[in-house]
Amino acid sequence: MSTARAKLVIRKQIVRSFKKQQLTLQADAMTFLEDTLEAQNVPPEDLNDTLDNIVSGYVAREGLSLVSRARLEIVLESMQKWTHHLHEKPTRNTLDPHKSQHALSQSTNHSPSQRLYQHSQQRPNPEDLESIDLDSMRDRIHEMEGEQHMGERQQYGENDLFMEETQDGMSQMEGPADDDADDVDITEMLHVIDAFSMPRWRWASDIKTFTRAESSASTNPQESDAQRNGSTRAATTSSTNHVLGQAEEKTAMFRARYHVLLQRIMRNECFAPPVFTGGMEQDRYLKLTPLKALKGRCGERFLMFGMLVQMGDGKYSLEDADDRVELVMDHSQNSAGLFTENCFVLVEGQYTDDNVIIVETIGLPPPELRDETKSEEQLKVIAQEYEDISFVILSDIWLDQPKTFATLRTIFEGYSNSTLPLAFIMCGSFKSQPFLYNGLESGQYRDGFNTLAELISEFPTMATFSYFIFVPGPNDPWGASILPRPKIPDFYTAKIRSLVKRSIFSSNPCRIKYCDQEIVIFREDILNRLLRNCIVPPCGDVVIQKQLVRTIIDGAHLCPLPLTTRQVSWAHDHALRVYPIPDALILADKFEAYNFKYQNCHCMNPGSFPTSDYSWMVYYPASKRSDICQIPKPVR
Repeated sequence: MSTARAKLVIRKQIVRSFKKQQLTLQADAMTFLEDTLEAQNVPPEDLNDTLDNIVSGYVAREGLSLVSRARLEIVLESMQKWTHHLHEKPTRNTLDPHKSQHALSQSTNHSPSQRLYQHSQQRPNPEDLESIDLDSMRDRIHEMEGEQHMGERQQYGENDLFMEETQDGMSQMEGPADDDADDVDITEMLHVIDAFSMPRWRWASDIKTFTRAESSASTNPQESDAQRNGSTRAATTSSTNHVLGQAEEKTAMFRARYHVLLQRIMRNECFAPPVFTGGMEQDRYLKLTPLKALKGRCGERFLMFGMLVQMGDGKYSLEDADDRVELVMDHSQNSAGLFTENCFVLVEGQYTDDNVIIVETIGLPPPELRDETKSEEQLKVIAQEYEDISFVILSDIWLDQPKTFATLRTIFEGYSNSTLPLAFIMCGSFKSQPFLYNGLESGQYRDGFNTLAELISEFPTMATFSYFIFVPGPNDPWGASILPRPKIPDFYTAKIRSLVKRSIFSSNPCRIKYCDQEIVIFREDILNRLLRNCIVPPCGDVVIQKQLVRTIIDGAHLCPLPLTTRQVSWAHDHALRVYPIPDALILADKFEAYNFKYQNCHCMNPGSFPTSDYSWMVYYPASKRSDICQIPKPVR
């Protein structure tokens, strides 16, 4: 392999390794890491494991998503025996059906459903950090930096396409690559994010960016002391699994929702004031008026943004961060959407002498495309290369019904004889009736998962290489009626976790990170709840499913209902945010199945598995499309 080509392979692997942990390398950090790896003479077969060790050490020590050279140097210096592990020969594993077709063609000892992947079973502990001296390494790096800039054009030549300073501060490669660069284990590109593990971000209006907020729900005294002492690591890992929050978090929850939507509105071109006003009318853009600025301006029309709230006398008001004003909606016209209490809306109307707003129009805030919020070009290319990757989505898997297992057996047999899905997403409820805490139903509930584990284990390839992701539903134990719901307790799922290698029990809601795509999964009968709590009648000329999706995406929240109707944990309300807009949104509802796109988000509902004649949904991330599937009925 030529020197220029080797550099391209190393840089591409660095990008992938850091992207898997949602980390962004600055340009100087990228150059530093490239030169360090070259100076250490890392063998190509050990490159992937070496980078995984470095990334693990960085996450354990720093945790910041933007990786600078200074922080990377600190991590490398503090990783004990780091240079020893650079040359450590890892143990390899084989036989993975999700490997790329190109890598498969290099092997003659495996069938098409048994593709190679590499996995290191021996890695250094990232928590074991001590200082070592790398002064000699730094000297060599400084020499190489000058040599690289002087000879870069001669090294790469005119036929290699190379572009630096991409949108996220990393490098983007195009053109032909070596076989090693295409050797990607696609299963490592899938990560399930539990609702209680999601970091909390808040909008800082003074610096116009999001900053990570420290959790005030932590009761660990060691974490609290570390945070008071300014520990970065404690500040970024202090999120704890507390369903209940402190009193101030209830107010902070609604304030955070408000600021997330407000900053999105103000970036919209319709609300942006003109930079140059010469010869331009000032009414060419939409201007938001804070509620506190209404005083003394009776008879004027205003456009306002805030949250719909109901007062003690039954009247509705609009509330923003500073004030509140009563609304009269007798003759209002509303756009598509389902408007309930605690829903954030744009209101246009006239302010009267009685200090009320005569509402003329009410609507949802404008959405923002995901590509405008976030871009990950490198991982997008990887996702598009694997056109046969699919996710099978089922909802209401009633394990107390014999017909459920008979139908699942037929489905598993079909997929085991064709292309295996990367993941089976199984949403609850896993019981046809609500779980009763009387001590008698625990054994029956556990037996249902044991039977499912035995069924999956009858298909060894599927049980080994496909992910099985379980999301609890309304009838499942634990979590009561508070969102987000924690995962199903381990007591009930021990056997399936032992027999199914890649079984993951997550919260409701949860998220899947696959390459550059974010897939949000929410199991809730949300449509009927919203319809029962609408303040104004829904717009009649839009399909009700599309109004549901528009309400959730435009409002940037999975459950825009009052807390009296659907309780939400104050401390974990950020886990229900839908911002940025995901690539796919799975609203597992007992309503009939549907699938369509809204704002480049593929929205789908698989429907209830037993009540929809045992139909399910299949999602293809490469093309961002889905199909409604059903077992063919026998011909009589």
